[in-house]
Amino acid sequence: MTPPVLVLAGASGFIGSRLVEAALSAGYRVRRLVRSADATAIDGVEDFLWDPSAGTIDDAVLAGAYGVICLNGAGLLSRPWTPSYKKVLWDSRIDSVTTLVSAFAKANHKPKVFISGSAIGYYGADRAGEYLSEGSASGEGFLAELCRAWEEAAGPASGMGIRTVVVRTGLVMGQDGGMLGLLQHPYRAGLGAQLGDGTGWMSTIARDDYVRALLFLLREDDVEGPVNMTNPDPVPNKAWNKLLAEHVGRRAFLAVPRPVLMLVAGQMGRETMLASQRVYPDVLFDHGFEFLAPTVEDIFSHELPMR
Repeated sequence: MTPPVLVLAGASGFIGSRLVEAALSAGYRVRRLVRSADATAIDGVEDFLWDPSAGTIDDAVLAGAYGVICLNGAGLLSRPWTPSYKKVLWDSRIDSVTTLVSAFAKANHKPKVFISGSAIGYYGADRAGEYLSEGSASGEGFLAELCRAWEEAAGPASGMGIRTVVVRTGLVMGQDGGMLGLLQHPYRAGLGAQLGDGTGWMSTIARDDYVRALLFLLREDDVEGPVNMTNPDPVPNKAWNKLLAEHVGRRAFLAVPRPVLMLVAGQMGRETMLASQRVYPDVLFDHGFEFLAPTVEDIFSHELPMR
């Protein structure tokens, strides 16, 4: 039997590299979209060139493709949100999706499924204790606006008969990247700190569960539209702070006051570090997805082994 072809955009870094490994292990023939012919080769992976900022792509990448996953986007915490960097955040996401959707429209063979990125920022930064499911309304702020445009950019693929899923990504946790990779070091040194008053809800997911969920959604034929990519155990920042400190055998008695975070990080701090989003993965649950790490404690045990 010929292995199904999976096209990946955003296949490097913290999440993408693990997704490539998992897709190969699952029996997919992986094609990777890269911006440079000098990109580091990966055994068993075919590379195809594209330039989303120019809207160009090697159309051959779609020949015989079963599915396409696009997770492209500049890092939300990589730089201060100046007007110029907000444009980078916007364009890096929207241009990637529109380039792919345009390629779908021209292709004689269209993929059966398209999984496109989004984020729980869709719900806005301050939803307090609301139960946020995929059917909840969008919120306010730059990230909410960006996520709406991101999801809308993927919409035309559905009109072409392609099953289209948008993954509203929570805080992805892993030892060597993301928020947990960054914070483990101060916590191990006894310098962990809650953010603001600690009441902001955090919706997280283990990196391995995130990748497993993507592969699950590729094959779950009756799933379309938004899917919350979080585990079923959102917790307030104060609890998350305490649990991580306990996991690494340290105390966490520090706090970074909200005004300090706002002074240092501005809008980025308000919409990310101080956000309160109590998000639940109703679609994944309803379709029988089983988490390796369903609680915050499980995430720490799975992704951050004790030394």
